[in-house]
Amino acid sequence: MFRKKLVRSGCCNSCGECCKVLRISAYLDHSLKQHGSMEDLERYYAYRGFRVVNYSKKDDFINFEADIPCDKLTNDNKCLVHNSDEKPLLCKTYPSFQDDIEECGYRFQEKYPD
Repeated sequence: MFRKKLVRSGCCNSCGECCKVLRISAYLDHSLKQHGSMEDLERYYAYRGFRVVNYSKKDDFINFEADIPCDKLTNDNKCLVHNSDEKPLLCKTYPSFQDDIEECGYRFQEKYPD
């Protein structure tokens, strides 16, 4: 049986929404070893302003968000380094997983491997 994979399509429409929140990914297994339980992990990060937005025991990942805007985002939601060599790799490849930003020009579709 083939496992479906999500494939990104679309393009950046410069809405700036992805720049308003800091997103961090980590290994779930390692994070749980540090915190003992999912409840303690979520409590620890909540105290520091981070939210757990999704996780998978099967795929061993956890994603966090915090309301920390990028300092390269202008008041009119434009990125000062969008078309420059200074743009970080993470920004160039964002989003790598489906999120809840409706304004984003990227979408994910399920695809079976060839």
